[in-house]
Amino acid sequence: MLYFAKTMKPAIKQLLFLLAVTLAFSVLFQEIGKYYEVRGNQSALEHGIWIFTDTIGDDSWRPMRLALDHWTESQQQALIYSDLLIGKRVKFQYPPTAILISKFMDANQIGILEFSTVTTYIFLFLMIAGVVSISLHQYRDYGGAPLSLFEKIMLGILLALLLFTFYPVVKAGTLGQIQVWLNALFAVAILCYMTGRETLAGILLGIMASIKPQYALFVLWGLFRGNKRMVIAMIVTGALGLLAGVLEFGVANYADYLRGLGYLSQHGEAYYSNQSFNGLANRFFSVNYPEDFNNLKWRGYYFPPYNRWVFGFTQATSMALIVIALLKGRNPQKEARLVDFLLMGLGATMASPIAWEHHYGVLFPIFVCIWLMLWFGDGNKPDWRKTLFIGCYLISANNIPAFNALAGTYFNFLQSYLLFAACGVFMLLLYIKYKPLRNL
Repeated sequence: MLYFAKTMKPAIKQLLFLLAVTLAFSVLFQEIGKYYEVRGNQSALEHGIWIFTDTIGDDSWRPMRLALDHWTESQQQALIYSDLLIGKRVKFQYPPTAILISKFMDANQIGILEFSTVTTYIFLFLMIAGVVSISLHQYRDYGGAPLSLFEKIMLGILLALLLFTFYPVVKAGTLGQIQVWLNALFAVAILCYMTGRETLAGILLGIMASIKPQYALFVLWGLFRGNKRMVIAMIVTGALGLLAGVLEFGVANYADYLRGLGYLSQHGEAYYSNQSFNGLANRFFSVNYPEDFNNLKWRGYYFPPYNRWVFGFTQATSMALIVIALLKGRNPQKEARLVDFLLMGLGATMASPIAWEHHYGVLFPIFVCIWLMLWFGDGNKPDWRKTLFIGCYLISANNIPAFNALAGTYFNFLQSYLLFAACGVFMLLLYIKYKPLRNL
């Protein structure tokens, strides 16, 4: 056993160490949660096991079905978002294009839970394949010591275990969230981009934008960098999805969707799982207005009231994140080019007024890329960047509901721990983007 430990490649040792520390912190956070008797104290590992042993939810698919049923019952005359989202507060926040998935399920008589379970498995394993491929490609590109077949398998197993102990990823899985699809597509898009397959990356990003429009920001990002193939692929893919949606639901429902987005941006969510700057601001007002801005109790048919301070703060931070992510750097290194892509993906997620915990599943492939850059790239040396990386990873990977004990105080900003970890990653990416690694 000692001989095996001595002969392990550094990459294997590092992943093994990160897994062990992640599990240790998971136990620590759980014990703290038990002490404060907070709700929702399940660890990431428990959620990972749940995916294979318990019923996967229908968090995305149930609202989609409600939207489709409402459209059908209205004899295709309804304005879906005015009626459901704004009128009845049904939290259906996807564009009409996404409802085509429910129409496919309905046409083929596929049950919601059955569809949710099968697709969750497919996309989780697609994500594993994506991050393993990213790791092997980037590791080989950095000239790391050659890995044997056994070591490659070990690396894949460890990355899979880390993925199934990364809370935002497994939370999306247990909820039955379409975010599982987006996490996987983003991981594969990173792989395509770093290997020069920009057209395929654009197609994947176009599919993502058809489900969550904030990823359409990659079109602007690509235009500023002259990535014509990626931009054209995104526009064509998005246009096909838009055309299919318009043919089924009409132009009026897309205009109505914009109205729905405006409503969401004005209200957002105060519930602690909303790890956005909007959630942070809403929770600030929960101290004096605990009923209006309740951050502990999930209310499925309720949004916090409009508050001009919350709205202004949300708009300012969102614009800042988007502008920073869109700015083109002058660092010619390959790492900077990849980091630039990662920044846009993370910035688009953080800029949304509603960014649930599971939306940060996109952080996992970003962490994998940063790990390889810092430990095997040109800037491989011990410094504050590695410390920041490990700290942000441990916070992002774990569920820390103990902070909910502070919900009624002005220390409730600590409930946004995942947002702060994402900010740490964002700053780390910025630093790498503008400071050549070999000169640090």
